Amino acid sequence: MTAFTNLDLALKLLAVAEDGQLTRASIKDGEPITWQSGKSLVVLPDQSFSSDDDFILALQNNVTIAFGAAAITLNVCREEMGIKLPDPIDSAQDHLVALIYQIRNCFAHDIAEPTWVMAQRYQRVYDLGYKQIDLSNVNGRPFEYDDIGGLDTLAVLRQRMIGQ
Repeated sequence: MTAFTNLDLALKLLAVAEDGQLTRASIKDGEPITWQSGKSLVVLPDQSFSSDDDFILALQNNVTIAFGAAAITLNVCREEMGIKLPDPIDSAQDHLVALIYQIRNCFAHDIAEPTWVMAQRYQRVYDLGYKQIDLSNVNGRPFEYDDIGGLDTLAVLRQRMIGQ
C-alpha cells in the first residue's frame, strides 16, 4: 500500500532531520536544482527554506499530508472491500469503519490543515476493544494526533481493517 509507505518515509525523513542527519545543505538547499521527467522541466529555487526551523516545519507538514493520504486510502480500501458505512454504529467492526471514515473526512476537505467536521451520529466514543477514542467533543476543531490516541493509531486501524 503506497500511501502507508509514503507515510513511513515522511516519518523517517522527519526523524533523521530532527537528529541532524538530514540538513538543508544535504538536500542542496541554497543551489538551484533542475529536474526533468519526460516533457516536464522543473527548476526549483536556489533556496526553498529560510531557516532550519522552516525546513523541519516543512517535514512536519509532509508527515501531515502523508498521514492524510494514508487515511483517505484506507477508507478507499474499505469501499473497495464493499464495506458500507454503518448505521447504526453498534459492533466493534462498525466502530472501526466509522472511525476510519471520520479520520478520512478530516483530511479530505483540507489535507494540509485537517479539521474535524462530523455529523452528529459520528460524535461519539469509539470502542475498538483495545482502546476507546472519544470524538464526542472534537467537531469543528483542528485535527490532532492525540484525538485518535496517537500517530500510530492509523497503522493499527489499517491492520484491523485489511490485515496488513
